[in-house]
Amino acid sequence: MEDYYDLTASLFSAKANEGMIAFAGFLAEDGPFVSEGVLKIAAFRRPDHDGYLTLTFVIDLETDSSRKATWETAFSRATQSALAARLGPNFEMLLEVPLNPFAESPRFFVEELNLYFRRLVGRERQLLEAHILPTLADLVGLRFDALDWLDAPGQASSEPVQPGSASGSPLREHVKRQLDEVSPGLPGNQHRYKDPES
Repeated sequence: MEDYYDLTASLFSAKANEGMIAFAGFLAEDGPFVSEGVLKIAAFRRPDHDGYLTLTFVIDLETDSSRKATWETAFSRATQSALAARLGPNFEMLLEVPLNPFAESPRFFVEELNLYFRRLVGRERQLLEAHILPTLADLVGLRFDALDWLDAPGQASSEPVQPGSASGSPLREHVKRQLDEVSPGLPGNQHRYKDPES
């Protein structure tokens, strides 16, 4: 697990200049295997209210690096056409970005999706909770915890944590500690992480 903490610390540090707004734990099912993962979400907003959301997924493969191919196949189902059919007319484009050196780790699968929207500003929460995460759960095969929001402290998600979720896991607790360290430097996020359950 220490390797996982090292990777997530490096990832959060390297991407700390992004406008991070939320994160969530999730479970990734691969046949009989169930792995923990974490999703980091950043928002990039333009003056015209368009913008994009960057979703960074990290899945712990434990000791079986051969499972990375399984998740590459699973995420390949999140195509431009599949997302456009479900995310509505304001969805413009999907852009996948390589995350080297993070993607080179044999123990972890790391994927980043950039989703571009017209009229994004002010709709981030509704898009993520009602459309984006349910769509990715269905296409890729993930079970998400409720989102923890950084840019609106104290406003916990109204969505319940799904049964069998990663809530309360050591990974989720580690991410919360990591966010408490980096969140003061995140543009637009002047508040430190506040657990909505505390």
